[in-house]
Amino acid sequence: MKNLRKYLQSIVRDLAGLGGRAIRRLQRSQKSRSPLADHLLADALRLAEMPSPTDREERRAAFVLERLKNLGITPRVDPEGNILAWIRPEAPSDKPPLLLFADLGSRRWHPLESLSRLDAEFARGAGLADILGAAALLSVAERLNFPGMENRRNILLLFAARSGDDPADKLFLPFIEKSSERPFAALGIRGLRLGTLTTQSRGTCRMEISLTQERSSGRGTVAPSAVVDTLLSVASRLSGITWDSSGLTRLYIRRIEAATTFGRYPTEAALDVELESSDRALLEMAVNTVRATVENAGIPGLRIDLQIRSGVPVGDPAVSGKLMNTLLGIMKEQRIKITEEQGADISAILSSRGIPAISLGIALGEEGREQDTIEINSIEWGRRLLETVILRLSGGEQ
Repeated sequence: MKNLRKYLQSIVRDLAGLGGRAIRRLQRSQKSRSPLADHLLADALRLAEMPSPTDREERRAAFVLERLKNLGITPRVDPEGNILAWIRPEAPSDKPPLLLFADLGSRRWHPLESLSRLDAEFARGAGLADILGAAALLSVAERLNFPGMENRRNILLLFAARSGDDPADKLFLPFIEKSSERPFAALGIRGLRLGTLTTQSRGTCRMEISLTQERSSGRGTVAPSAVVDTLLSVASRLSGITWDSSGLTRLYIRRIEAATTFGRYPTEAALDVELESSDRALLEMAVNTVRATVENAGIPGLRIDLQIRSGVPVGDPAVSGKLMNTLLGIMKEQRIKITEEQGADISAILSSRGIPAISLGIALGEEGREQDTIEINSIEWGRRLLETVILRLSGGEQ
């Protein structure tokens, strides 16, 4: 009890050391009764203020590295800026580790709206939900370093500077290919949707189709409206395709944009489409169909390109079945409302390669275009859930 009191006092000191109006309001808040949850939220508030995305998320990474250093943890940073921290049990263990991962970056940062606001019940800010997962990993590092925590297995914490669904990134390759780091299970920690589990995985592929009018093609005159006309034609063709008779594959248009100035026709345009399927072979076939459609849409004097921007494979539910049952059981014990869904899950990158993996939300709230809203009380529910899952999976729960 004495050690616990010292630990909680250290959290209060850390909170006092953080600046900003939102942090001071958090200190005065009587709604959240858990210092551990307050510390987690304080880290999220500070991280959310830092500009993102950047090349290697340098400022956010520096914050995480300083936190880990204060805990006596020396992490590894790869060339892409991803941070990997080993937390080892008091008694040495040669068992495969448990991997926990979360994103450091956000695509929704705003210089003003990311300066979060708090009241007695909610925290609000642009991109705040995106960084809650990384703040939860810092909370895990603090708890597992606390004397008396009965963790019996190596824990790997991965703070991802680049999203794992980036096709040019190799975020998870070390855990798939290196036997020393291959985990027996993995948990992807996201900010929102506490209690929601993806029980039926769907693969996705997001592509950007760009059109540019060439300045001097030497192949005839291009109609002034050619860029827009071609873009709309491609979108119409793709929308009209029946991808499979069972309805397992769907295409969504995510963005249509044409760049122009006043009084001029656009000379550049972009179309973002996302394919989604629960069948791996059908998803691959659909990607090839999109490629062929784009290639056939080209006209002289107009350059049209296609790039894959992100993708998640179809996961293997059989691989993660035991892990899923464990999570469902703990949620029922803690009386957390459970929602099962179909959808894309970044953890499928691992389960498709034979590693049991599931993504887990740690808070309730809403993700908005201009700002996210987080229910402050729910952070403690998610924090306790995550701690219980880790201890049970690592064999240290009493």
